Amino acid sequence: MPGFTLELEECPHQLFATAADVERALRMMAKPRGPTFVMLKKPCGGLAKACGFNDRFCVETRDVYGEGFRHWLAGLPNVKDRSDVVMHFRNHCAVHGKRRCPLPAWGENVLTLSDVRAILLFYQASGERLGSYPWEDVSQYCLDAALKGDSRFIREIRPQGADRRR
Repeated sequence: MPGFTLELEECPHQLFATAADVERALRMMAKPRGPTFVMLKKPCGGLAKACGFNDRFCVETRDVYGEGFRHWLAGLPNVKDRSDVVMHFRNHCAVHGKRRCPLPAWGENVLTLSDVRAILLFYQASGERLGSYPWEDVSQYCLDAALKGDSRFIREIRPQGADRRR
């Protein structure tokens, strides 16, 4: 299993993160003014991340292979709620203000910190998504956002160095 880099909002990145490091990060996220973002990154670019605060979190994973990816969004087991919700994150944002960066999702994607703990600890141990949670492939949403010019997402998927004038 490759070593993961732990990224926690407003903290230095930590190479070769252990389960204890993930636990510590999640305890920090539970604090009223704690971080609102945690991510485990694989050396190959795959990742698992959780964003939010006040026991309302969104969890995503990304599998990276070759020049492509698949992006997955965790849902609550046995819950089907497609009502639109907005969660928030980021302690510092010049655009939206403190803890106001929007995370649009569906009701079924609002997870608790205990859900985040289970998912991230499993990911840290195995590099896989936890099968007891439903995972929806949202790759197309990421691609569509990129085509609309949303700079948070990949704009083009091409081999590095490929001619961009085509």
